[in-house]
Amino acid sequence: MPSTLPYLTVRDAFGNQREIEISRTPFNLGRQSDNDLVLLDSRISRRHASILKDGDGYVLEDAGSRHGTFVNGERVVSPQRLKSGDQISLGVTDSYALTFSVEEAVLPGLLEKFEKVVEQSPAPQLQHLGLLLQMAQMLLRAPALEEVLTALLDSAVQLANAERGLLFLKEDGGGLQLRLARNKAGAYLETNLSDYSSAVVERVVASGQEVVALEEEASGRITQETGIIRAGARGIVAVPLQKLPMTESVGETFVGAVPELLGLLYLDTRSHAAAVTGLDRQVLQTLAVEGATVIDNARMFRLAREQERLQHEMFLARNIQVGLLPRELPKSDYFQVFAVTMPTEAVGGDYYDMVQLPDARWGFALADVSGKGLPAAILAASLQGAFGAVAAGSPALPELFARVNEYLCERTPSEMYATVLYGVLDREGGFDFVNAGHVPPLVVRAQGGVECMEAANFPLGLFPNVEFQAAHAQLQPGDLIVTTSDGVTEARDATGGLFGEPRLLSLLEPCGGRLAEEVGRGILACVQEFVGVAPQSDDITVSVVQYRPA
Repeated sequence: MPSTLPYLTVRDAFGNQREIEISRTPFNLGRQSDNDLVLLDSRISRRHASILKDGDGYVLEDAGSRHGTFVNGERVVSPQRLKSGDQISLGVTDSYALTFSVEEAVLPGLLEKFEKVVEQSPAPQLQHLGLLLQMAQMLLRAPALEEVLTALLDSAVQLANAERGLLFLKEDGGGLQLRLARNKAGAYLETNLSDYSSAVVERVVASGQEVVALEEEASGRITQETGIIRAGARGIVAVPLQKLPMTESVGETFVGAVPELLGLLYLDTRSHAAAVTGLDRQVLQTLAVEGATVIDNARMFRLAREQERLQHEMFLARNIQVGLLPRELPKSDYFQVFAVTMPTEAVGGDYYDMVQLPDARWGFALADVSGKGLPAAILAASLQGAFGAVAAGSPALPELFARVNEYLCERTPSEMYATVLYGVLDREGGFDFVNAGHVPPLVVRAQGGVECMEAANFPLGLFPNVEFQAAHAQLQPGDLIVTTSDGVTEARDATGGLFGEPRLLSLLEPCGGRLAEEVGRGILACVQEFVGVAPQSDDITVSVVQYRPA
């Protein structure tokens, strides 16, 4: 009866997909590191669910998870029989999606047939093919790189009838490191060996070609150079494990790349030194090609897993950053507010915030940290916490900025800084603000006209012991305060053209008296229309406050 190979197709929130074989049961799923399938999402339980095998196949059990386990949309309340194609969800819609599949394993049956043929025939070619099939079967089911490398080395030792085998892998620095050593009995050897032929290893690395030779151990010379095979000679087989080059065509010319060395397979024997040199090179080269493919696939898989981990960390960082923004925009009887931020990457260096102050006043902040991505996001979170904590005490605006500036100068790299616009609005329409190097706020008058509120101060974190000057604007009913990050005015289209301040002013001219949300969304729509298919070049943040006293 043909065996079956069950596996899960795992798709994460970013669309990345991989297949995980269910090589043993119970097969545990959850976010804890000792699970068979580790799912990096804090909303998934530590031990979320398990897949078990019984006489009729495979069943899925929930492990008392917080959000439940679902198969094809139905919650699992008792062991659920699994069939190929079933969709498994872990109770979180925007996280991992799993598909259970079972396929017939063709290779084990083929291997079984070949083993019978090998038993009846002394032909060494069939024995070699049998060993290659055994290795292929191992490589298909091997869950870890170490097992793959061990299978590769043991197969090579058997093929060559060698006494031992050494496997060298290329390090990040470019040199070779002895990663694994095994003897003919399948026992591990120390990896600090020095009694192999370094001259042969160096020759294979330099030429990229295999070496099959007899070497005098005492002198290190190849016996063909002396013409005499003496006692103390050892037979050596050394094969490069290389990633095959890709051939590209440029016009009518074909351009080939040099093969990339991934490692080296080294086999030797002393007891029957001459016999090892008679190995079928085609079989050995096939083994080397397959071994190199496996090593390269394992390397790519490791990189993919690392990329998946980084993407998940960025996903978590994005959730944290979104959680730091106001969960709800404040509602008041004398103003309306709209605010949104759109990072270039998963996280960004822009943020907006609102601070409730005594005497029914409100503070509105918009900041833009230098740089993009995770470094900017970390500084933005630090700035937001420090600024909000100090601002909540309602100090004078120049003092507020001076204290936060000293904080940043003491704790951040000299090349990092932040532009910040923070203003306080009161019931009478007074708007006192400090602009620390940020894009000037624009006051859109309800009766028509747009005023640019210039105020010159250094950005925060650039220089210690500087003074900051506050400015004042008096709002009338219906007036708007529009604040943006430079990601709006510096947005670029596909030709590299800038959105620019004149375009923003032109857009706002007819907006007097309109609602804050209508104006804010209009700015975003206009920027997106201008940019078109061009990628977003900077974080974009827009804040619009409308003074609307009852």
